[in-house]
Amino acid sequence: METNCRYDLGAATDWSPEQLRALIREARNVVVVGHQHADGDAVGSVSAMAGVLGHFAHVTPMLPDGVPDDLHWFPGSEAILDGNGDADRCRQAIAEADLIVAVDMNGFDRAGCLTGMLFASKAHRLLVDHHEMPVSSQFDAVVSDPEISSACELVYWLASALFGADAIDRDIATCLYAGICTDTGTFAYSNTHPSLYLAAADLVTRGIDPMYINRRIKNVFPVNRMRFFGYAVSKLMTVYLPQQVALLVMTREDMDRFGVDSSEMTGLINEVMRLRDIDCGVLIREEADGVRLSFRSKERYDVNVLARELFAGGGHVRAAGATSHLSLEETVVKVKQRLQLEP
Repeated sequence: METNCRYDLGAATDWSPEQLRALIREARNVVVVGHQHADGDAVGSVSAMAGVLGHFAHVTPMLPDGVPDDLHWFPGSEAILDGNGDADRCRQAIAEADLIVAVDMNGFDRAGCLTGMLFASKAHRLLVDHHEMPVSSQFDAVVSDPEISSACELVYWLASALFGADAIDRDIATCLYAGICTDTGTFAYSNTHPSLYLAAADLVTRGIDPMYINRRIKNVFPVNRMRFFGYAVSKLMTVYLPQQVALLVMTREDMDRFGVDSSEMTGLINEVMRLRDIDCGVLIREEADGVRLSFRSKERYDVNVLARELFAGGGHVRAAGATSHLSLEETVVKVKQRLQLEP
């Protein structure tokens, strides 16, 4: 039986704490960047990392699409630049940076409109991530562990190991706890090593309000979003019991009918996974720039492999995503063929 469940940072990096501290403290201008289509873990880890590193340098946090409307309550989120709306400021900050810290993504290819700027930068590069298959060749230093629950949990252990308890104040703790909750389904998903609960317990001691955070994450549906979820589950979902698979396929017209957008799809795939006899859920939705897919599973399916093999996507064994540049119809056919579903 394991007796020491604190997280060993050595499991995530070949760099010593001394080397990582030196890399960070030598920087004067730092960019912290997360992935496109940001979720709570991305917003939380970007905000928290910017807060931690702000003790040592001038930090510019940014996200390719900015902060989703329902996550603007995260402390520090107001400082996060939008890669589209603040393109010039992002370009200048990246050009002037001597350190770029990428969080919650395994490589710059997930940085959307910021990708080209990041690749062109001559700054040192640090990756802090929990996804499968980090693209280590893009970075000078890598702190990556797909066995850990979230980027926010990894930021917690990294900040604690490098700079001690004082590096995490109440606002940073709020961001980290909220990001952990969104990526673990409030401690319900599979990546729940005992170290997760130690991290969460310590964050609570920083004066955060877990009940407030839980309300802001879960109880945020406007009427049209709730109605759309009901419509989607009742009219757009097909269940294949022999394969234990449920597909939920939606067009732009479906979403426009209820006045919802892609940022409001968060949580819909989890409703599918509430079905008792379903092991794999796939949400396929039509967007202006492609077809987005969200994969979830319980035990039988490795959806990280599915996403990667089908559309060069990826993520985790139980939760993954991808983008298809085929038509919606062609995408659905390809998914059905791979999962051996009826025509």
